[in-house]
Amino acid sequence: MAKILLTGATGFIGGEILHTLACAGHSGLHITSLVRDASKAQQVQLAYPEVKTVLGDLDDTDLIKEQSKAADVVLNFAATGHAASAKAIAEGLQARQKETQKPGYWIQISGATIYAADEIGSGRYGNATDDTYDDLKDQKKILSAIQKNPKRVVENLVISQNPSSVKTALIVGPLIYGVGQGPVNQRSVQAPEIAKATLKLGHGFKLNEGKNIWSNIHVHDLASLVSLLVGAAKDGKDGFWNEDGVFNVENGELAFGDLSALITKEAHKQGFIKSGDHLETIDAAKADTLSGHASVLWGTNARTRSSNAQKNLGWKPTGASLERTIADLVSSEGKAFDSKKSEL
Repeated sequence: MAKILLTGATGFIGGEILHTLACAGHSGLHITSLVRDASKAQQVQLAYPEVKTVLGDLDDTDLIKEQSKAADVVLNFAATGHAASAKAIAEGLQARQKETQKPGYWIQISGATIYAADEIGSGRYGNATDDTYDDLKDQKKILSAIQKNPKRVVENLVISQNPSSVKTALIVGPLIYGVGQGPVNQRSVQAPEIAKATLKLGHGFKLNEGKNIWSNIHVHDLASLVSLLVGAAKDGKDGFWNEDGVFNVENGELAFGDLSALITKEAHKQGFIKSGDHLETIDAAKADTLSGHASVLWGTNARTRSSNAQKNLGWKPTGASLERTIADLVSSEGKAFDSKKSEL
């Protein structure tokens, strides 16, 4: 039996991972989920009665250390930058290794803004770039970008673990889309927030030139990669952990101006806005009034290639493309927008 500790099960990504692992056919998985809210813990248990829930949040570091020590694999999908909880995971897994003489596994989510440090630092948003990051070909460049950035405490902690004690995988998430299948939150952020802002403004928009590009991935495909990594950990497969265990995950890319244009046309087609052609040019300050951290999430570049997962794990994305999900996305946000208006 493999003991799994999962954080983030009530979130968009973590919930999808919980659903995937529960339905993936892995034999002998025992999943414990750290949940901070009793009512949400109940939702998790109703959906997945075989999953054990433990009440606590990321600041409960003693609890996280204890639960990590008891786990074979820790899946930390609750946050990308919570340093104290990441340290507790590392300490728990290191203590586990001292007792069992076997390494534990830690699979951690990160965000593709690790590739946009220069843009964020200079406040340069909405511009094109030719930079791409292939997780095999550009491994040294990626590791250097992480190691030279003091703000990336969690990522540096993950890749610096001694593989004889803790084997790690760092998944760098790009723009993640699709409807999740988890028990609580099933909505992503970047594209839905653009749709929500478009409806609020009554017209489309782009941040500055809108030529910046992010790679993207369906949430189902991201979860399938996690499932493959869990299987590899369970079977003791080697060759792709720690410094070799940085995994980009993507299935295409799209400029944000083009994404906004597609959303605008669809919002007009569905009757939510008057024009499907006009895109107002907004600046970073205006973007941040429309959604949290929007200047970074809508205005930077993060173009990645997922060679590691495809070569070493046989991972192949199968989810619908981002473009093919736009109609459903706009419909969902439009219904929520109309419902909110009717309550006023």
